[in-house]
Amino acid sequence: MNDTILMVDAVIFDLDGTLIDSIGAYFGLVEEVCCQLALSIPSHEVILEVARSGDLHKILPEEIIGGKDGVIDQAVTIIRENFPRMFEDNVCLVPGAANILEQLHAQGMKIGIVTSTHRRFIDGKMSPLRRAGVADLIGSVICIEDVVRFKPEPDPLLECAVRLGVAAGRSVYIGDSYIDIKAGKAAGMKTVGVLTGMDSYERLKEEEPDLMLGSVRELTDRIYKTGER
Repeated sequence: MNDTILMVDAVIFDLDGTLIDSIGAYFGLVEEVCCQLALSIPSHEVILEVARSGDLHKILPEEIIGGKDGVIDQAVTIIRENFPRMFEDNVCLVPGAANILEQLHAQGMKIGIVTSTHRRFIDGKMSPLRRAGVADLIGSVICIEDVVRFKPEPDPLLECAVRLGVAAGRSVYIGDSYIDIKAGKAAGMKTVGVLTGMDSYERLKEEEPDLMLGSVRELTDRIYKTGER
């Protein structure tokens, strides 16, 4: 970690593991599927990969991959039916996230979110931000359906910058995964890695982000609006 100060006009965040802690919700979904279909629970690593990629099919136990009699369809239906409830009940903000969003907004910063989440599930994931009264500070939320190519390609980040009305080069992307850092760099944005999610300090550092922090709460005094300092 270093003393870098970033001067930008827009701050764009990843969601899972960056602004919200959603691991409990993914484990809850797995338990619900396995309970209803009498299946074994997949490994901890598989569930973490789902949280990283947003690919819900990966939580299905190995024995039903390629299964018969529509078992996969049943599992996906269970996931879709329970996703909103699980995220309403089991997701919380990363400590300090609400405060940093308020600080950035007070600076006049444009704020966006780029997530691998499907649009039909975004309301559940945004519920902690609504409860904290900061959801309305987000100027644009890009979901997986909004672009053809997704992270680590730059497309969703570039789309978010366009919707915020800010050049990519005057934006920063903040995420907990090496994929986030790759996407930010590909988009020509500054990048910040945070250690509240999937990847270790060492793995994030390999991608050479402009800044490494323990969490978004440490953004105070590290990001300023262009011309304000």
